[in-house]
Amino acid sequence: SSGINAEYGEMSVYRLLVTTVFLLTPPVLLLVYGAKYATLTWKSPLTHGIWMLFGFSSLMGTAVTSYMNIPIKSRETRKWIHMVLHSFCILFMFIGYSVIYSITHDSHHIHDHRRRRGAVDVTSFTSIHSWLGILTIVLYTIIYVASAVVFNPKLKFITPYIKAAAKPYHMSFGVAMIGLSIATSTTGLYNYIDGYVPEVFKTKQTTALRLILTAALFMALGFFIIVLSLGSFHQQPSKPKNEATC
Repeated sequence: SSGINAEYGEMSVYRLLVTTVFLLTPPVLLLVYGAKYATLTWKSPLTHGIWMLFGFSSLMGTAVTSYMNIPIKSRETRKWIHMVLHSFCILFMFIGYSVIYSITHDSHHIHDHRRRRGAVDVTSFTSIHSWLGILTIVLYTIIYVASAVVFNPKLKFITPYIKAAAKPYHMSFGVAMIGLSIATSTTGLYNYIDGYVPEVFKTKQTTALRLILTAALFMALGFFIIVLSLGSFHQQPSKPKNEATC
C-alpha cells in the first residue's frame, strides 16, 4: 500500500508548502539585504540574524507544521522528519549564538581599557532580545533532549502510558516555543533596524528597509498558518489502532 495518506487532504499539503515558503523567505530576504546593502562576514550581527532566522523561524516552524500536515501514513516516519528538522534547528541556533558571542567577546577586548578604569560594561546580553534568545535556546534544548528520550521507540522502558501522559505537555511546550521564537525574532529585527541600519535607509521608504520589514511580514504570516494548523490537527481522522502510539 502507498505511504501517502490521502486522509490528510490537499489543504494540509498546501498549508505545509505555503508555511515552508513563508518561513524560508525572511532569512533569504536578509541575505539579499546583506549582499546589497550591508556586509556579510562571520562577525556581523546580520550573519547572526540570518542563522537565527533559519533556526527560530524556518526550521522550527517547518518541523511543527510538517508533523501535522505532511501526507505520510507512518507516524514513525513523520516523527523522524520532525526530529531531524528540530536537530538542524538546534544546530543553527548554536551557530547563530556563537556568531554573536564572538562579536561580544571581541567587544569586551576592545573596551577592556574602560573596564580597567572602573567603567561598567553593559553592551552585551542586556536587551530584551538577548534574554529572550537565551531563554528560548535553553528551554528549546531541554525540551528537545527530553522529547528525544520520552518518544524514542528504541527505549523500551518508556511505557506507552508515559508517552501518552507526556504528549499534551510536549505540544503545550511546543506552542510556547513558537511564541518565544516569534518574540525573539521580532525583537531581533527591531534591534537590528534600530542599531545597524543606516539612518538614510530609515528616514525614507527605501528598498533596503522594505526588505527587512517584508521579512518580518512573511515570518508573521508563516507562524499564523502554523497556529491555524494546530487547530486543524486535532480534527484530523483518528489513526489506525494497530499503529504505534506517539
